[in-house]
Amino acid sequence: MPEFSWEPLDFLEALEVVPIEKEYGISFRYLFAREAYSLDLTIHPMAGDVALLITCAGMTEPLVRLDLLDCPGARVIQDKRGTAIEFSAAKLLERRYDHADAPPYGFRLQLKPFVQLTTFNYPR
Repeated sequence: MPEFSWEPLDFLEALEVVPIEKEYGISFRYLFAREAYSLDLTIHPMAGDVALLITCAGMTEPLVRLDLLDCPGARVIQDKRGTAIEFSAAKLLERRYDHADAPPYGFRLQLKPFVQLTTFNYPR
């Protein structure tokens, strides 16, 4: 199985937090907080798995829990809308995904100017 395609330095810059790295790079966990919201993003690059949890202060259950298994990769984008991370939907590509290219569809985690999780697609 191919590894997860990403640029860890782009994630560091976008999330503005240093990840907690498990031994041998098995996983990278980013804990990000803004106002009343917190984000827990864990990437398992060798397995291609991504776990995302968005919680709100005062709530017992998370607002969002998303597990992407066999995710080919992700990329950070910065445009007029702000900063976001686009995660390619699992098992959607017939070829190896390269984080430099836009995936045809998947999930977009908006980070700035607000936190939001949406689906996206790019016309082909």
